[in-house]
Amino acid sequence: MEALLKANSIAAHDNILSTPFQDAAFEYSKILYGQSVQQPRTKRMVRMVDRQIGFALGQLYVKRYFNEDAKKRALDLVNNFQKVLEKRIEALDWMSDSTKVKAKEKLYTINKKIGYPDVWRTYGATIDRDDFFGNVVALREDAYQYELKKLNKAPNRDEWYTTPSTVTAYYNPPLNEIVFPAGILQAPYFDLYADDAANYGGIGMVIGHEFTHAFDDQGAQYDKDGNVTDWWTAADYTKFKAKTQQIIDQYSAFTVLDSIHLKGALTVGENTADNGGIAIAYDAFKLTEQGQGNTEIGGHTPDQRFFLSTATIWRVKTRDEYLRNYVATNPHSPPIWRVNGPLMNFTPFYEAFDVEMGDVNYKSEEERIKIW
Repeated sequence: MEALLKANSIAAHDNILSTPFQDAAFEYSKILYGQSVQQPRTKRMVRMVDRQIGFALGQLYVKRYFNEDAKKRALDLVNNFQKVLEKRIEALDWMSDSTKVKAKEKLYTINKKIGYPDVWRTYGATIDRDDFFGNVVALREDAYQYELKKLNKAPNRDEWYTTPSTVTAYYNPPLNEIVFPAGILQAPYFDLYADDAANYGGIGMVIGHEFTHAFDDQGAQYDKDGNVTDWWTAADYTKFKAKTQQIIDQYSAFTVLDSIHLKGALTVGENTADNGGIAIAYDAFKLTEQGQGNTEIGGHTPDQRFFLSTATIWRVKTRDEYLRNYVATNPHSPPIWRVNGPLMNFTPFYEAFDVEMGDVNYKSEEERIKIW
């Protein structure tokens, strides 16, 4: 038992101990993720600062990289998507009127957090410039006390749980909120000075994706106040599950590394949101002046630029070891299928690029899956 406690204690601190401990921890991660060389200390320290005092760092980050104009345009996009999703919910042929009323109530109750918090979190730990290990331990203790003070208190719906510099976006069912930190509101996802096609195809897909999560297989279990309750009719939920089974079957047939199949049931929620996200984003784009026109930029039509932007945000490279582990454990599909999966189901993509029978990933109109 003593040896186990020592091992766990060392493992909990390996990334802030001396080089031999960090090297040993990295050797273990190499097996899982295939990363051959440890990242330079500068990158590791940036990540450490963000993890430990991310909201102090965040104030500097948004001052330099995310101004009020960018926040306003991003919020305008989010508000447009809310209106578009309301219309799509109203037009659903598989959802009853009673469920639609509650769905729209939930939609307009969603708390939208854009860029950074209105009130910044402060830290109580004392920082010593010459004591890295002590600083991290002190900040961990400060974080623990911060969480402890929340006991027996109502949730603070204005609190942020991710730092402004983080590249992420999420929907949180218990608080019925969507969050888009300043970190993801950067190119290629979002650019204050880019055309609408680039922004709606990029961050727009992400916005649509997160809104859809409010009504997916998990989001549907929470009402507008974040309470776990059955607000769908049984018949509606049965129809919804039948449609998501189509997603499960389709994605289970997709492969990476030649023969490794995606886990359709594991990724169904995210895949459903990807398919809904692209449809919502496209509808919102078609409400813009550029979306209604035909003016080419760089030899591409507005619709083509929209879809090219969608592909660009998922343009990544991964090692085979990482990808194998990703497919086995991650509820998201690998990036290639976050693009090809939704687009093979989306008719406007076929029209934008003249995709025809015999082309790779072609699906007949009857085979194209539509939920939202």
